[in-house]
Amino acid sequence: MSEQIKKECEDSLFVYAQMMFPERYFGDVHEQMFLYFQRSLEQAMEDGQGDCAAALIPRDHQKSFCIAVALSWAITKYPWITSTYVSSNPDLAERQLTIIKNIFKSPIHRKFWPEMLNFVEDPRTGEEKHKPTGSWTQTEIMVDHPLRPSSEKDPTILATSAKSTNTGGHVKIVVYDDLVTDENYDSLAGKQEVKKAYTSFSKIATSGSIEWLVGTRYGPDDLYADLKELTYEKYDDEGHLCDEVDVWKWFERVVEDSEGQDGSGNWLWPRAKTGNGNWYGFDRTEWSKKRAKSLGNLALFGCQYYNNPNYAATDNVSEDMFMYIQPKALRQVDGKWMYGDKVLKLNAGMDLAFSESTGQTRVKRDFTAIAVTAWDSDGFLYILELRRFQTSHAEVYYEHLREMYNYWNFQEVTVETNSGGKVVANALQSSLRQDGLMLQVNHQHKNQMSGTKAERNEQLLYPLYRTRSVYHVKGGHMRDYETEVRLTRPPHDDLMDAVFISVSTSKRAPKERKSRHRGNVVSITRFGSGRRRRA
Repeated sequence: MSEQIKKECEDSLFVYAQMMFPERYFGDVHEQMFLYFQRSLEQAMEDGQGDCAAALIPRDHQKSFCIAVALSWAITKYPWITSTYVSSNPDLAERQLTIIKNIFKSPIHRKFWPEMLNFVEDPRTGEEKHKPTGSWTQTEIMVDHPLRPSSEKDPTILATSAKSTNTGGHVKIVVYDDLVTDENYDSLAGKQEVKKAYTSFSKIATSGSIEWLVGTRYGPDDLYADLKELTYEKYDDEGHLCDEVDVWKWFERVVEDSEGQDGSGNWLWPRAKTGNGNWYGFDRTEWSKKRAKSLGNLALFGCQYYNNPNYAATDNVSEDMFMYIQPKALRQVDGKWMYGDKVLKLNAGMDLAFSESTGQTRVKRDFTAIAVTAWDSDGFLYILELRRFQTSHAEVYYEHLREMYNYWNFQEVTVETNSGGKVVANALQSSLRQDGLMLQVNHQHKNQMSGTKAERNEQLLYPLYRTRSVYHVKGGHMRDYETEVRLTRPPHDDLMDAVFISVSTSKRAPKERKSRHRGNVVSITRFGSGRRRRA
């Protein structure tokens, strides 16, 4: 019977957790999360490729406790494992290590896995006491299992903080527990410190290592937003690039599932009283208390309980403010673009981005965007084409720009020249001249654009939408752009930046006298109105 129970515990992290903590209230979310981390470990051990698994769970849902239990289970199955448990501060990491120590020293764990720790009989009292054969301190432990090599210098678990050093360490598992906290989320210095800590500790993970993370969102630009954008290149046995893969996998849940996120839905962890008298979980009253205690910081409340940085935000513009171009009305006449009977004056803007990368890993949130826009003489704005891409190669910038120029024949493009942007802009102008293309490349540094992005858009773009003076084409990246315009905290803003650059550096088309001459009309295929030919 004991061997059967032992096998069930080793085969299921959830069964193991229930066995170690029979009085604890675990809900469906915990069973799902335990299975998620179990599969992460099993897959990594099977294929040797390692794994990065993250869980973003609302506050007060036992995520830190659960990841500590998960690490103890991993060590129970593989006692030779070395690991580092990293938290934002040393106190939390040490408390989590205490949980794991207590699991290993508990009667139920010793019953099924007696070889994990070395217990000897005290000759004076006759009681069994733990006599470590290796380190057993407040910040690190070494299990006494015979499968742990005697030559292993790294501890089974090192509990440390984001501010600590890790020189010389090499571990199989790195656990990140609540790296983003109230103390570091709301300042640039704090965010940089957390990002630096993550980078530092990820370096000590050995080849084929496992990285686990649990946390709670704090904003649209927190560490977790950065990690969601990490990718690496995957190659086949012959060295050919075959795919680009997300570094991290994600397990995300919200406190309740109402459409309006107003507390009226089904609860992720329903409130209940356990046999020992403790209360756990959430209901609408508990939710209301938490919301009230946020002291009006509903943006933070939405992040921490709904993983939603836009929880408290009011949309900048509404969906009904987006107007759309009628494809048949957009055409070329004698080399000029027209919409209906209005001549359009075209311009282009280019927002450059440079991917942060280390080796084959890079941040995919950095996009270069190009926008082609136009004004008519009545002050209506038209967004004709948007492109968004990633590259570090000058020829890719040029190919995209040249294709758009050849189609739309705009006369000027303005390039944001921050960081390495000036080099790119000069290279673009040189390539255009070599190919005999009469496109002027203008430079614009961010310092030339006064105010924050929100202030600039409030002055220029949003009023145009509120008066329904902007027309969009359909398709392509337009839906992504509309999300950027609508949300206060969009996941990306590169398309909107490109549009802003184009619009802010362009002028309205002049009033023209009407002529009876119709000219040579050229239809446009991009919007489904037939074969296009040059005038």
